Amino acid sequence: MKKLLVLFNLIIFLLSCSKNTVSQSTFNIDFSAVFGSTNADIISSNSYLKITGSYGDIDGKYDFITGATTPTGIPKLYSKYVGHNGNLLNNKIELGFGEFLLFGATDIDRYSHNGISGSGYAQRSVDTVSGPIINGTGITKDDNGIITIKFAHAPGNTVYPYLFMIKTDTNGIFRIGQGLDDFKRSKGVISNDINFDDVDLIVDKHKSGLSYWVGDLQAIYENNILTIKGSLVETNN
Repeated sequence: MKKLLVLFNLIIFLLSCSKNTVSQSTFNIDFSAVFGSTNADIISSNSYLKITGSYGDIDGKYDFITGATTPTGIPKLYSKYVGHNGNLLNNKIELGFGEFLLFGATDIDRYSHNGISGSGYAQRSVDTVSGPIINGTGITKDDNGIITIKFAHAPGNTVYPYLFMIKTDTNGIFRIGQGLDDFKRSKGVISNDINFDDVDLIVDKHKSGLSYWVGDLQAIYENNILTIKGSLVETNN
């Protein structure tokens, strides 16, 4: 009888634990991109964005033959990771970092417009309209091992960009979701020619009051190729 009572209590305990366990959403990232080049074949051969996790899997890259990102539908699926219910204004990750990962599966125009092709500046043109020139963009790695990326991005069909800066710690780690000033952005769009370092930037972080991604991502930058790997978990804390 005593053994049955112990077994009964154990079953109740296990059932209670299972009810109180909440599985965390995951965001697993495997990214590669080549910078400092305008050669579409080189970009296509060295760049990809692979994601697995709670909101679906992505295995994307840029196909230089067709000039398109494959497979189609990546932005819609990707938006489920970076925004609540796909709404990018309710961002679950630093805005700049979310935009940056798309370099793994985008066409050469984005590299040039955003200032990552090695020219040292960013400028976007749509039809006959040209946006401002942003000098001082690109990617660097200093003697302490800190990788710093400065780029511009004009959303939609506009030519006026936001500016973003993202950087690692001395071990090449992007520390996501911790509100650090390693992630910064311009307050609004830039409408005049300007040097990147002359713009006052604010801390770039997830939308407050909502769940967000947290974790460390390992970056390695060698021979103009940047890789980023690691896993994030979604938290409400």
